[in-house]
Amino acid sequence: MKSKQYQWIIKKAHLVLFALLINGSLFAQRMEYYRHLVFRESPYSDIRGNHQIDRETSAKETHYRFVYDDKDRLVEVSHRLGDFIINDNDNWDSFIWFGSKMTIEYSNNQEVRYYYNRLDERIEAHGKMYKAVFTLDENGRRTSVKFYDKDGKPSENAWHIHRYEWTDLGDGNVLEKRFDLKNESQPIRPDFTFHAVKLEYGNDDLLDFVHHLDDNGNYINNTMKAGMDRIVYDQEENFSRWMVFDKDLKPVEGNAPEWAIGEHLYDSRGNKVELRGFDVTGRNKAMPTGVARVLNTYDRFNNQVEVKILDLDDNVLEHVKREYSKDGRRITWLRFYDAEGNLTVHPRAKFAQMKFEYGKDGSMIGRKFYDDKLNEVEI
Repeated sequence: MKSKQYQWIIKKAHLVLFALLINGSLFAQRMEYYRHLVFRESPYSDIRGNHQIDRETSAKETHYRFVYDDKDRLVEVSHRLGDFIINDNDNWDSFIWFGSKMTIEYSNNQEVRYYYNRLDERIEAHGKMYKAVFTLDENGRRTSVKFYDKDGKPSENAWHIHRYEWTDLGDGNVLEKRFDLKNESQPIRPDFTFHAVKLEYGNDDLLDFVHHLDDNGNYINNTMKAGMDRIVYDQEENFSRWMVFDKDLKPVEGNAPEWAIGEHLYDSRGNKVELRGFDVTGRNKAMPTGVARVLNTYDRFNNQVEVKILDLDDNVLEHVKREYSKDGRRITWLRFYDAEGNLTVHPRAKFAQMKFEYGKDGSMIGRKFYDDKLNEVEI
């Protein structure tokens, strides 16, 4: 009897193991953990992490978890603290990161990406991006991507882009164009008015140059005096500096900040602690808004907890503090302060303090607004 029972158990275990293998659950999956993402200006670029940490450290700090399948293909990236998926916590990362989690599925000539919130629910991210369908050539290189909403209809992202098109020019150069649903050309971003561009990648596959081109491949200036951006990284692959040039490759104070050089400074964990800019002579320069420097502070989880915005004379233009739950997983309060460090009603936001409220499942169920005396106000 015991022998039969043992044989039955072994048979059942084999069936379970076979089922798991069929589903891919026990195929070798490799996981990596990074505090941050390498800068990307375009969805053409691979998603890469920097400031790698181990599993033990990932339990104590916010990070991006990368999951690879048995073919060493990236199939999932998620923003986490420990094993908990978290929302954006304003740590400086890529422009092309739109959800708390993203999954990637592969076929012979496609790469399909889906987006999720912190509750692990599929969502429309960054506008109406529910699904991003990349087309690949015979060498596996991306040639285009189109976005679709939750109903499967063609859609646009928050920058009014429905599709990107890429042409491999060789030697690390890629021609990129963007179009809306009306098939009209769109800029990289509304505040970065480069249309057709040549993306130039270095031997390390990092984006080094963005050249603005006309239909004949000649350099042209955009509406903000710029014809080319040079992007520079430090030894840890942090995006440390950008430099702006006109169509004749002369330094120019261009694009939205109207800086010739912009700099990001980082702490040892890769958190961006300062942003500042310079004119063509190398002197400190303010944006048209008066902003000359932005200083950021982070807690032990790498959540951004304080931002100070200064003018050229280091006067405080804006001072914001964020308070997080004790476990660091979610923001609980946002507060504005004046130059003397006193609570103040923000002139545009119309409140001094905002409280975030959550349900039992961790979903945000509401926000309450207060003035500088903690009186609730309607917004």
